[in-house]
Amino acid sequence: MSLHKYILPLVLFVGFAINVQSQQTDTLFRLLQKPDLPDTVRINTNNLISRNLSFVDPIKALKYAQEALEISLKIKYKKGIADSYRNLGSIYSYFGSFYLTVDNLQRAIAGYEELNDSSGLANCYISLGHSYRYLKNIQKEIEYHKLSFEIHSRLGNPERIGVTAHNLGESYFNNHELGKAINLTTLAIHINDSIKNIQVLSSCYKVMGKILMAQNKLDDAEVYFKKILLISDSLKEKSQKIATIEAYVQLSNIAKIKKDGKAEEYYLHKASQFIRTYYLSNYLNSIYLDLIELYVERNQPQLALNSISEYKALSDSLNARQTQDKNQLVAGFTKVYEVEKKNSILEIENKLQNEKVRLKNLIIYISIGFAIVAIIFLALLYFNWKKVHLINEQVEQKNMIIESQNKKLEEVNRTKDKFFSIVSHDLRSPLNSISLFTDFIVSDKFTKLPHDQFIELAGESKTLIDSTKKLTDDLIKWAQIQMKREEPHPELVHVWDTANEILEVFADHAAKKQISISSNIGHDLTAFADPNQFRFIIRNLVNNAIKFTNIGGTVSINGRINQDGMVEIAINDNGVGMSKEKAETIFLVGKNKETRGTAGEASSGLGLILVWEFIQLNKGKIDVTSEAGKGTTFTVQLPAKES
Repeated sequence: MSLHKYILPLVLFVGFAINVQSQQTDTLFRLLQKPDLPDTVRINTNNLISRNLSFVDPIKALKYAQEALEISLKIKYKKGIADSYRNLGSIYSYFGSFYLTVDNLQRAIAGYEELNDSSGLANCYISLGHSYRYLKNIQKEIEYHKLSFEIHSRLGNPERIGVTAHNLGESYFNNHELGKAINLTTLAIHINDSIKNIQVLSSCYKVMGKILMAQNKLDDAEVYFKKILLISDSLKEKSQKIATIEAYVQLSNIAKIKKDGKAEEYYLHKASQFIRTYYLSNYLNSIYLDLIELYVERNQPQLALNSISEYKALSDSLNARQTQDKNQLVAGFTKVYEVEKKNSILEIENKLQNEKVRLKNLIIYISIGFAIVAIIFLALLYFNWKKVHLINEQVEQKNMIIESQNKKLEEVNRTKDKFFSIVSHDLRSPLNSISLFTDFIVSDKFTKLPHDQFIELAGESKTLIDSTKKLTDDLIKWAQIQMKREEPHPELVHVWDTANEILEVFADHAAKKQISISSNIGHDLTAFADPNQFRFIIRNLVNNAIKFTNIGGTVSINGRINQDGMVEIAINDNGVGMSKEKAETIFLVGKNKETRGTAGEASSGLGLILVWEFIQLNKGKIDVTSEAGKGTTFTVQLPAKES
């Protein structure tokens, strides 16, 4: 079959398709240069470029997929995340890293299932099919490529139908089902030809050529392989590399079958140049072994030795590039393959004189097989170790969460117990007294009571009512804090004004106990806090100091800016004080027992708990120093200004 009648139409088609594809790619690259590009558009553009480069330049494809994933995770763009993981899985599949492929594709599949994206799932099945092809599991390969073909056929996307028909056709060829392979590959060629997808088209030609070779139609197969080379020459670095190298290899095989040594040598040399240019190390051994075998059969030992030297040099170069690529893809891979391969080269040199080329080929293949198995085994061990390590960390984190929740539950229980304790004792006791007083008023005895005794009884009842009202207000405030309904509204508060206002309120109470109260605060001292909560803090601490100070004692308020830049307010008294143990638990719910002031004043301890809560809400802190029989100092620290 003559090739000339196909050349002009194919060249015109390829030229037009390259121009269209080049314009599309250039448009995507230009789009990325725009500084004001929305994040989602930037992500989708990066993923499109990565997908287009996956089988052309996988290292560059990796860069764009990683950038898309980084931005997607930052803005929580689920579609972008799933597409990025799918691209990464496809790239790792190209390099035969099955663990990384499955790991990324599982993430992508989970994302697409959440988005109910059938097209995304089908694309993941494509990469899984390629992975099982690398693992020589033909049944799984067919299963996943068939799934992807059926989904895209149902969705009606010509570009994806063309790709999946090609993949499934090649899978059937691998399973020696030539009839199905021909039908699907013919369909793929028709679709990719019509939409000008020439990269995939060249791969379709590769499969059709192999089918024709299997049918012993060598001339027809040769036409398809030469079509691939025409496309490759036009696309250059944008060509489908696997299709091109396969074309060179198969053309050399056809020449070998036809006993055309000159053509076989030509295509083998072209193949060696191609793998040198594009670092296709997987084809290195087979090409050079065929070349060496050709020279041995021709009785050209010098050319054979030259090929061995060239093989050795090229092998070193390709291994260096392969190591560089795999460092970007998979950490921890071993270089055992390098050593075993050099040993295989030495074996070839030692046995060349005996012309046992096929035996040497077998040794090389076995050595390479062992190296690949060793690499996969070590990689699986490494990643399984990492997985176990990650699971242990997750278990430890969950245990910490459980422990924290238990502590919170204990705090809630203490809060509940304290609340019911206050309600059942501190509220019920004064309410019972008030109830007795009202019963007395409505009885006949009330009219017989002397006026001065009535006044005294009424005063005591008012004191009980005021105390009960204050306790009720404190309970309401405390409950609001627990329910997160008490929010601070901070502003600059004049400490001197607040302190003097509160001292005036307690002046009569202090006078009754002959307690001297004083303030040592600068007129310009301010704190940044909620005014009402700040007033509550100072009022309760002053009231507490007077309550637990003996007759004739002293209470003072001092204020300053400390070395940390915080407003520091100290309420001092020389009252009864407290033990170190009590001072350590004074702000804890459920830890304080009811105490009485020096004049018998009731104290539930709730006021100090509220003081602590309000100080925390206003980003401050409180310390207490006390000694039994010598007095107590409460020191409050609050921000001096808005942070």
